[in-house]
Amino acid sequence: MDLHPLPIAGLSVCAAAQLLATGAPTQAELAELLADPTPAQWRELSRFDLALTRRDFETRLDRVFDPGHGLRRYLRMSEDGVAIYAAPGGAGETAALVRFAPSREAVRPAPVDFRTPGQFRGRPSPAGAQPLSGLRVAIEPADIGGRWARMEDRSVEFRGYGLINEGDLNLVVGRLLAERLSMLGASVFLVRNRAEPIVAAKPEELGGLAEDVMRNRSWLLPESFRRLTASLPAASPRRLQVAEEMLLTKTLETRARVALVRGSFKPDITIVVQHNATPDSTEGRLNPINRNIFFVNGAYTPDELAEPEQRFRLLTKVLEDTTPTETAVAAAIAARFRAATGFGPVLYGNSANTRLVLPDDPYVVARNLAFNREHDGPVVVTEPYFMNQAETLARLLAGDYAGERIVAGKARVSIYREYAGCVSGGLLDAYRGGRDSGR
Repeated sequence: MDLHPLPIAGLSVCAAAQLLATGAPTQAELAELLADPTPAQWRELSRFDLALTRRDFETRLDRVFDPGHGLRRYLRMSEDGVAIYAAPGGAGETAALVRFAPSREAVRPAPVDFRTPGQFRGRPSPAGAQPLSGLRVAIEPADIGGRWARMEDRSVEFRGYGLINEGDLNLVVGRLLAERLSMLGASVFLVRNRAEPIVAAKPEELGGLAEDVMRNRSWLLPESFRRLTASLPAASPRRLQVAEEMLLTKTLETRARVALVRGSFKPDITIVVQHNATPDSTEGRLNPINRNIFFVNGAYTPDELAEPEQRFRLLTKVLEDTTPTETAVAAAIAARFRAATGFGPVLYGNSANTRLVLPDDPYVVARNLAFNREHDGPVVVTEPYFMNQAETLARLLAGDYAGERIVAGKARVSIYREYAGCVSGGLLDAYRGGRDSGR
């Protein structure tokens, strides 16, 4: 694997890959994965000079990324450009300055590594080439699964059915999807291929780092940490244990996977494979209906934008203009799932942390999730099915198989193959047909 020394929050990808592959890293090495963007990284945003007009910049913020105007406190805009500050209210030094194009005619292409569906369809293909030949797809099977599923809060026992570890389900789909896309000619990077974390560390080795995060940067821990520890005293040993487990399996693992992809592969699109469930699934309760939903990046809340790293990622996504590609791909995948399952959408709509991005497609919603924020370029998070719906649960527990079997009283194909087929079909539709994503 060819790793190039590119910066990632203060840590080169070479260093990140090395600490992940060579046994137990030190807490100092792991802390680098959690570091805020460096001054040099902020200044690098100037590479997007003249990539968009002020009007387009503000439109992208208002419609998709910053509906709560949490970022505006860190910006000073003029017709010439936007000054980005490290502190709210324009205090302190300027972290970055990006110049606006005076008109759309003066816009120059953004310096990005991904190709839009329109650009991909416009490229010549060799005679006899497979339909997705040359498309670069990173597949991110979310979570970890296996013996880590409990500590990452992705394991539920359903009475009368059995145990579900979401990370294991995601991995099965990820492998099948990688196989299908490779057969279609795509160049595929499967981010993980086993139910083990990439980070070569143990939760109990993160005590000092976890204490620092709880005390000074609690936003680095997922929302599930607050739910699981809400009734625990601040000094509870169990509270620290949960923080260690979540810091490893969620935050550090996410950053490490991003480092790995960033240093070894430049995807046109990243697909994050997940399975959905209703909130009462955490108690092992079933839900009578099924729904599908597909997420693109956006809808950052003001509280989230108090974190420098999230502001940096938002600005990078806005300036790269990832939304049109994400939306086109998500809509194409959603259409395939709608045809295969008949399920309606999860009706998020516009809320404090979600935003509709297509006026006629409630299946595609902008939301600020860790994987779709952290990975470079366009990212689509697929969350079909409710794992805690009886027929879906039976299909998941039936495992993967060829052909059809009687499951929950009906002849059915493997749910894992149905999932992989819908995603690969949607990618085929987006990059070889259907409407242009534009730019």
